[in-house]
Order: sequence, then structure tokens, then C-alpha cells
Amino acid sequence: MISQKKKLKSFVTVLDIGTSKICCLMVRFGSDDRPEVIGMGYAPSKGIKAGAIVDLDKATDCIGDVLAQAEKQAERTIEKVIVNISSTQLKSTHIQKEIEISDGKPITAGDVKRLVDNVITSCMSEGNEVIHSFPLSYTVDKEQGIMDPRGLYGNRLGVHMHVISLPESQARNLVSVLDRCHVSIDMKVATPYASALAVLSDEEKEIGVTGIDFGAGTTTLALFLGGGLVHLGVIPIGGNAMTRDIAQGLSTSLSGAERLKTLNGAAFLSPKDELERLIVPIVGEEEGSNLQIPRSDLIRIIIPRLEEVLEHCSKTLEVNPHFVVATKRFVLTGGGSNLQGIKEKTAECLGGVTRIGKASPIKGLPTQFDSYTFSTCIGLLKYAIIRQKSLLNEQSAVKPVKYGFLGKVVQWVLQNF
Repeated sequence: MISQKKKLKSFVTVLDIGTSKICCLMVRFGSDDRPEVIGMGYAPSKGIKAGAIVDLDKATDCIGDVLAQAEKQAERTIEKVIVNISSTQLKSTHIQKEIEISDGKPITAGDVKRLVDNVITSCMSEGNEVIHSFPLSYTVDKEQGIMDPRGLYGNRLGVHMHVISLPESQARNLVSVLDRCHVSIDMKVATPYASALAVLSDEEKEIGVTGIDFGAGTTTLALFLGGGLVHLGVIPIGGNAMTRDIAQGLSTSLSGAERLKTLNGAAFLSPKDELERLIVPIVGEEEGSNLQIPRSDLIRIIIPRLEEVLEHCSKTLEVNPHFVVATKRFVLTGGGSNLQGIKEKTAECLGGVTRIGKASPIKGLPTQFDSYTFSTCIGLLKYAIIRQKSLLNEQSAVKPVKYGFLGKVVQWVLQNF
């Protein structure tokens, strides 16, 4: 029998709802399953703060406008979107649970599904919505490090799961806005996870790495080990806080402060910064009223805020010392990673090897924006492809994550510390 090639969906729409911008990409998959952008929308965010919806009407208008831009360009109606979740209330939890298995019978896919559903139900009972659930390893009668228990015999089946959840109220706000825009949610993806997928290589995820996304309203972390996501963190401080510091410290407008940060900001002082002069427009004064300052004054405002963010990153990483190997390698992304010297500053504050990550472009992606504008959208698209291929290849209701040798090391660490 000749098997037909399994195909991805023909069209996918991804929507990035961020603090500073909202982006939408409508993507078509060709006969070779390669993605091509056929429609896009972009607008500065309104009604969004630190990834959460704070003004329903403004957020609805803004998101609706972005969706309309994409629809017009693609000449197609958007019905469902794959959307990111950027809330500071995202929670990363490790849960271990066991259930009894019928004596004398092999473990089935149904048994595994019942166990996983049990874990998810326990999270939902606390008023949370489960965004992602990753089975890291299974146990059968206390035997550890099992990657796929199906077909094995035992009396008790256990699982170690990494669960990412969100308070239901936060999820409802997002659903409400998108309902107003006449679109439904196909998938929800935690922003730190999507951002990391956009810039990390498979090898980095296998040997251990932390993706850090320096966003406008938040800074997020995603730790990978053995190929899978093992921890996630959201820090409620982003580039906007740095911009406000500059505006207040130099008595300039927020837009002027953002421009100064982008063009002249840095993470380190150098001797020549005392000599270089910057022109700062003074807020509230007559047009043309400016102040001249040494560049060093600007950098002295930036450094303390950046060090604060990196200190929070360090504390977040210390919460899970089990994954220390993932905290020795960092990949930076987001608009804040454009700051001069941030790679070296991160390495100084956190230790380890650091690089700047850039999302791989896809066909039809607009070129008028920098490489970070659609980074999360590309991560959402990668997630959609991974999920679709997983569903196409599944032979049962639950297919455990496969890690290989390093994954078994992860399981040993998880079980013994």
C-alpha cells in the first residue's frame, strides 16, 4: 500500500500581542510544506500593559485593525488565530502524580492519558488554565526514567510533568477581546516559549540553554534541556522602564527618551563617552529648547535598570538549580537585545556563554522592519508546525516527549534532587 504524504494545514494565522506592538502574519503552506507570508498587520499596542489587557476597548480596536490589515493584504478572512500569552502571571510548575493500573494488563495509551488528564485537572481546580503540559518522564512501580511506559506491566504509573498555567481571568480577557474581533483561538502559546523557539537551535535545546527575551513590558526566560522546555519565568520589568528612567532623569519626552536609548544607549561606560555630546529636547519647553549632555549621563541612567533586570533573571534561574547546565548558555532576543554591549553585560552578570539570537526569515516576511519585530510571530509559527506534525504522526492519544541520553540525565536530576 502506498502511503499518502501527511500534509500540514494550508493556512495558519499567528497573532503576537505585546506591550509595544501587535503583529499578525497570515501564512500559507505550499506543496513542499514551506511557509510563505501572504498577509501581515502591524500597529503600536494600545490597551496592553506588561502583556496583559488593561483597556478592553482600546485593545479591541488595535487588534481588530491589525487583523484587518492582514486580511486585506491576503484577501482572506481570518477565523482562527494562534496567539501568544505574555502575562506576568504565567506560572511554571513541576508536578509528580501516580495512579493505579489494572493488575495483570499492560499499560495502554488510555492509562497514560488518564494520568496526564489527572494532572491537568488538578491544576484547573485551582482556578488556572493550563497553557502547556510537558511529560518529562514516567515511573512504573517506582522504576524511574521511563520515556514511554506503554506496553509495560505494573501496578502504579507515575509522571513528572512541567505545567505552564495562567489564571482563568487573564485568559478570559483575551478571549473576550478576540470575540469582539470575530476570531476564535486555535492555540495559545506562552510568549517565552514562542520567543525561544524562534531563535534557538535544536542542538542548543538538547544540550541546555536559556532564552532571554528583553521585551518592552516584560523580560522572559525559557530554559531548555534534553530538547524540551523545563522552566519558564516572567519578570515584570522591560525596556519601557528604562525609557521612563531616561525621560525622568533627562527631563525629556518618552519618545525622545526611546530614541536616545535606541541610538546612543549602551550597557557599559567607556572613556570616550565623557567626550561625546548628545542633544536632548526638553519636555514642556518651547520648541527647539535643547540640552547638551555627555553620553555618559545617558549610560549611567541605563546601567542600573539593566543590572536590576539581570539580577531578577539570576534569582529566577536560582529557583531551579536542578537545571544548572541550562544556565550556562544564553541566547538573547527581543528589542532590548539591540542595546550596545548587552551580550557582554549579560555574560558578566549571569556567567556562561552568551549570543544574540535572530529569527530565521521566512518567504514573504516584510523587510521594512528589524529582525525582532516578527520574532515572536515566527516562534508561534514554529510551534504550530511542531504541533501539527506531532498530531499527524501520533499513533495514540498521548505521545510522550522523547529526549535521548541527555534527557535521561534530566530525569535522574529531577528525581534525585
